[in-house]
Amino acid sequence: MYRIVLSLITIFSVCFSALAVASSENVELQGYGAFSNLNKDWMLMALYVNKAEETAESATPQRLEIKIAPQRFSQRRFRSLWLNALAIEHGADKMAAMQAELTQFFDIIQEPLEAGDTLIIERTEIGSEVRTEVKINYHTLADLSADFLPLIVQSLVGKHPPTQALKTGLTGEASLREQTNLAIRFDRLEPTLPRIAEISRWGKRILASHL
Repeated sequence: MYRIVLSLITIFSVCFSALAVASSENVELQGYGAFSNLNKDWMLMALYVNKAEETAESATPQRLEIKIAPQRFSQRRFRSLWLNALAIEHGADKMAAMQAELTQFFDIIQEPLEAGDTLIIERTEIGSEVRTEVKINYHTLADLSADFLPLIVQSLVGKHPPTQALKTGLTGEASLREQTNLAIRFDRLEPTLPRIAEISRWGKRILASHL
């Protein structure tokens, strides 16, 4: 019964994501990449962009999906890997300007991440206002400025990416074989039902902290 329910949730979530992408005719998957450090894949990623724009590097990012690869990924290491990538690409001044939102982003990670945990950083529009929404395992945990998603994506595909393989993958320039292998690994990673419920409790704690 557990497996049936989990399968239904997974199917529903995948279909919902597909519908969300399809709802904007100019949004498409650009590529898959693996965020690696010390010969270990920590995060598998899929980048969606506005396909109406001419080149991969200039295309406006619409959504970055991140799936955790190792069995355990501490908050400290998660923060360290991202801060290092961001600092190398953007420099101290831009990092200082985004400090408040970076703190908010990292603070939603309340416990070590686990294999299959799925983070979605997505551009959203409410009326004329553009924002960045952050979800973990289908639960919205943060609402950030429109600049946040481009800042994150630029650290992955800019002049100083964590690895060239990551940049090549996310910009859709890797080989078909490499992209297929990454896509298979990416699709196999999904959160369990208990983990989805646990992240829901994170969201409740975040709401309580703002009261």
